[in-house]
Amino acid sequence: MSVPAASAAYRISRPVPALLWEDPLFLGLCAAFDDLLSPIVAALDCFSAYLDPWLAPEDFLGWLGGLVGVTAGQSRAVIAGAVRAYRCQGTAGQLRQAVAAAAEVPPEQVSVAEAGCVTWSQTPGAAVTPPFDSVVTITVAVPSSRDQDAVAACARAAAGPAVPVFSQLRIEVVSHDRV
Repeated sequence: MSVPAASAAYRISRPVPALLWEDPLFLGLCAAFDDLLSPIVAALDCFSAYLDPWLAPEDFLGWLGGLVGVTAGQSRAVIAGAVRAYRCQGTAGQLRQAVAAAAEVPPEQVSVAEAGCVTWSQTPGAAVTPPFDSVVTITVAVPSSRDQDAVAACARAAAGPAVPVFSQLRIEVVSHDRV
């Protein structure tokens, strides 16, 4: 499929000196390159629309879903949700959402607490030992009728991959009764 030269957003012959505009060979080559490059320029101009699950063409949606681990048959909303989850991966908000989904509780019943410290060394390549207590504590409030061990296992499975390797993960399950 070719794009008409009239629709080319950028013409190669436009920025050249006027002296070259009189050369038919040069203009013919420029027109050929315009025809050749127009689809590429058009695709790059709207590339962000291809990466948006709500705007992507139907035939591109399967590939986009494959990037985030979602099958092609699932809806645009599921793919958009996976994209959002990857965008905030590793943050306390994403950790709260993942644990809430795994424990089947509202996100408001999950709290994430961590030290939030950084460390550095003036010596390149030196082993840096964190001078702080690197513990991520996740507290899940569930009704007393729920199995707290099962909720803790679900929370640990959901939070484990998101917590850095140098941090410890502490899961606390507290019971509450709705009034």
